Amino acid sequence: MDVPAVSGSVIAELHARLLQRGSVLATADALDGGLEFQVESILAETFSQLGDGGVGSPLVAVEYSELEVLSAHGQLSAALDIDPSEALMAAELLYGVALPLVADAAAEASGQRRDLDVARALHHAIWRRFPPGAIAYVEVLRHQLRSTHREARLRLARELHDRIAHGIAAGVQRLEAAQLGRPDEEVATAIGILRGALADTQDIAVDLRAKVGDKDLAEALEDYAFATGGRGTLPIHVTQVGAVRPLSDLAREELFTIVTEATRNARTHARQATAVQARLEWSSTELHITVTDDGLGYADGVRQPTSLGLHGMAERAGTIGATVEFPTAPGAAGVRLRLPFVGRSAM
Repeated sequence: MDVPAVSGSVIAELHARLLQRGSVLATADALDGGLEFQVESILAETFSQLGDGGVGSPLVAVEYSELEVLSAHGQLSAALDIDPSEALMAAELLYGVALPLVADAAAEASGQRRDLDVARALHHAIWRRFPPGAIAYVEVLRHQLRSTHREARLRLARELHDRIAHGIAAGVQRLEAAQLGRPDEEVATAIGILRGALADTQDIAVDLRAKVGDKDLAEALEDYAFATGGRGTLPIHVTQVGAVRPLSDLAREELFTIVTEATRNARTHARQATAVQARLEWSSTELHITVTDDGLGYADGVRQPTSLGLHGMAERAGTIGATVEFPTAPGAAGVRLRLPFVGRSAM
């Protein structure tokens, strides 16, 4: 069996078809080097399986055992900005191109048609490589997304604490010094306003630094409520019912951010409220979260769906497959969020 000749024919045909599709995996001169290596490896494995006769029993099509190798492959694909759909499309084309060529070569070598054996061996060789690689790429992107969100929050927290809050505090000190020599009611009022702005800025910096980490979501929210309580802010009461199910790191951090933003809105805008309730309800199919206050509801214009805070919460919910609503009625104003589960956990 002339394996190099078959490999050359498969690579040439695959190259032509990828060029027709405008794929980034093919230039005018050649296939992507990594893809060409994979094609040669796949065909070598296929011919080896056919030669050993080990294709009669069902084969597991996808293997995920070599996690370090997959992670390295995913990082490389992400660095090269190669969308995983490109690799999967190439795998589908490869199967269609290689199947008749390998089947003909196997029949010529053995004197009998072995099309089913060829299909099984080729399918196994292709699909135990490409889907894990695509999954590894997605995991790299998910990690980058989590890291980017976290780094942006920490950077903003530092700016608020080190520059904005420091500037406000310096201004307050100068005004207070001026008040010692020449008291003025207008200046005293300005000092009060600036001290309130300083406290708000410091609270926002604390909020931005908060994260779930290794805690479960309810525990992290309780810690946040404790850390941000006091100085006349509305207390936050966290309750949880139902059997807790595992959440991905991304889902926990995004949900935590949505809930803390909702409590911040309540503390800023809720009229005559005395407390904020954050309730987590777990069922076998979804997580339902409500954040409400016991105030008079929100005045017209305060809670527009296009406002930056609400738009940000809706975007975060969308990244994890959740839906969110923003009720404004008295005693029930706040946020309602629904996160359906996929398989055994929430993504």
